Amino acid sequence: MNDESTKLHRTTYRVLTLLSLLSQHEDGLTFTEVQQLVDIPKGTLSPILHTMEYMRFISYNSATGRYCIGVNTYLAGKVYGRSDALLQFITEEMHQIVNACSETCQLGILEGANVAYVAKVDSPSPIRLISDVGKVFPVYCTAIGKAILSECSREEIEELLPETFPAYTAHTLKNVDEFWNQLTEVRRTGFARDYEEITDGVTCIAVPIHIDGNIAYGLSVTTPSYRLNDEKRKLIESLLSSAKNRIESLHA
Repeated sequence: MNDESTKLHRTTYRVLTLLSLLSQHEDGLTFTEVQQLVDIPKGTLSPILHTMEYMRFISYNSATGRYCIGVNTYLAGKVYGRSDALLQFITEEMHQIVNACSETCQLGILEGANVAYVAKVDSPSPIRLISDVGKVFPVYCTAIGKAILSECSREEIEELLPETFPAYTAHTLKNVDEFWNQLTEVRRTGFARDYEEITDGVTCIAVPIHIDGNIAYGLSVTTPSYRLNDEKRKLIESLLSSAKNRIESLHA
């Protein structure tokens, strides 16, 4: 070690090393892969990873056995990156959507097998939502999750998700087959939907947002089911499509 490195706090250094390492591997790393890439004893590495996962700075996918960057790391970076033109632009688009349809607009990212909500603009007529910024829910019961995973192969979906899904409502999808059928519909129509699958009486429509050719976000509008008549549905779809095109044009 050089003179400067001897002054570093070892545990803090290891935590930040792990964050830096995982940020370079979008598909995540197994415990064994992490251990091979960092000079941290197994007995020390395990509680560090467990604590980072508990604090949601990293996430662990039990289906794949891989660790990835977590939602709180993303949110911390977002606070630092207030000057991030893309996120500012997306937030402005979300406000325009809410102003036009008077429904709640949300932005989410993929965190393992879950959706993490990273931005939200509330409707002027508040509705009961269990989702909020920082909340995490399974991809299979959210429109945003379906939008983000819409270009995945069947094999990738089977790797990511369990065979059967725990239910949030009577409308929650039951298994990978049902989820795959909805992804097929997303690819056909361009829109993902949550038909009261996570909250009774609440429906959501979402679109995938591509950044540099890959789906990075899901953008959604959430509304009470009783307000979602055909006219409102067409308006929401039009607003989401227009916002998607404007956002993606920044990175075309």
